[in-house]
Amino acid sequence: MCAQCVSKADCIVGTIGFAAFCFKGPITDSLIAAGVLPEPHPLALEVRTVNFLRDLDLDPAPIVGDEVVDAVDRVQAFPLQKVYRRSFRDALALLWPTAMRSQMVFATK
Repeated sequence: MCAQCVSKADCIVGTIGFAAFCFKGPITDSLIAAGVLPEPHPLALEVRTVNFLRDLDLDPAPIVGDEVVDAVDRVQAFPLQKVYRRSFRDALALLWPTAMRSQMVFATK
């Protein structure tokens, strides 16, 4: 592409996309270290792979191994734990101790 065919918007979108691609890993790692994001499960990739292969009606044992399939079956035997995350409203309530206008209840008497 020649320089005259590229608009400023194309350059901006390309730069933002490339920066997001380059910095996604380090930003995710820093958010995990700060405690904002939960740590990924050690078997997350294997769980997706085994479930995908089972959805295709294939036996996952010869592809990923018997040990991995057994570990995935043990992980999936337990119910999912709910991870509490603050809502945007809860985060704002921490910043402003008074109630927001939409939550104010006026006394009628």
